[in-house]
Amino acid sequence: MVELARVSLEDKYSLQSGRIYLTGIQALVRLPLMQRARDRAAGLNTAGFISGYRGSPLGTYDSALWQAKALLEHNDIRFQPGLNEDLAATAVWGSQQVGLFPGATVDGVFGIWYGKGPGVDRSLDVLRHANWAGTAPNGVSGSGTGVGGSATGNGPSGSDGGAVGGGR
Repeated sequence: MVELARVSLEDKYSLQSGRIYLTGIQALVRLPLMQRARDRAAGLNTAGFISGYRGSPLGTYDSALWQAKALLEHNDIRFQPGLNEDLAATAVWGSQQVGLFPGATVDGVFGIWYGKGPGVDRSLDVLRHANWAGTAPNGVSGSGTGVGGSATGNGPSGSDGGAVGGGR
């Protein structure tokens, strides 16, 4: 008789190996958890910061982040929605300045920004300045808009999004 694998709804965020079943939004929630685990394995004490506009096409992303709040906080990942794309992008850019001041408690902060297409246009000034400033040595920022528009740490990704900063 074949024994069935034990499966839990929490596997989508907690399973370290093997097969998991999750939606695209759940994959975006899992992404910072995986980055934190990779950093820990590399001996880095990093934190995460996620901000974006709640009216973006990723409208259920914020709900999924709030549902996973305890798990995110346990892994030093903070979700702080922005009032608009500009303020959210500015907040993620600010997270990359952790090493500029004495007393930092982490080696770096990885950040995720999300918004909608018109908000990207409005936020180009902060995105441009953040790209010029770059990220902290152990920080990476990425962005995404809508379904499938994403980048991580290497500058603008076409008309649907731009990365905040650059990095490892």
